[in-house]
Amino acid sequence: MDLEGLIGGGLNLLGGVAKRAPLAGEVLPLLADAERAVVRVMRRHLTDLDPPAVVASTDTEQIPTPNQLLRTLLDRSMYTSPDKSRDALYLDLLQALVPDEARILAALSDGSAYPVIHVAEPGAGGGAAYALKNASTVGRAAGVSLPRHTSLYLTRMLGLGLVRLGPEASSLYDEYEMLLTDSVVNIALATARRGVRSARVVRRTVRISDLGQELWEAAK
Repeated sequence: MDLEGLIGGGLNLLGGVAKRAPLAGEVLPLLADAERAVVRVMRRHLTDLDPPAVVASTDTEQIPTPNQLLRTLLDRSMYTSPDKSRDALYLDLLQALVPDEARILAALSDGSAYPVIHVAEPGAGGGAAYALKNASTVGRAAGVSLPRHTSLYLTRMLGLGLVRLGPEASSLYDEYEMLLTDSVVNIALATARRGVRSARVVRRTVRISDLGQELWEAAK
């Protein structure tokens, strides 16, 4: 017999005695209340001693090691056609883009060039530190949601090989001047300034690259 049964039996025995005792009508309700209280306490105690069993996880999925992943890629390359390889490349490039970058790619897809400005500390040579790189009007022209991050978007797209930088275009003079009024560029100009020496402004242009054009034509 379990502990709860023993307690219940003991209380029942006391109840039998109480029925034969004087004032039984008053004692019996008290005994019933006591029995219920004791049972509740013991149930909580037994639950604490024997907590619910933890269900073991059935997820046996394993993350491949770098070696396994490389071998899988090499094996796939042996049986993949040029068309499938091209599709895999295009899918990977598109998945690497955020929506604003896709808008920039669309804006550049007609071959247009847009002004780009780098802001560097004063000084000659390529060793100067840059306060800002790849600021451009192409973000606003493309209607991106976060135009202040256009420089980041272009930096990422340059890394993916989807756009390319070219030399300054004198025909874009007005757009360069407009770009110099941008708040992000102004902050960089103030940051790169050294005393009376103004920051150095490097002017470039950005266009879609051959790879970017191929991707656009394949996916549009």
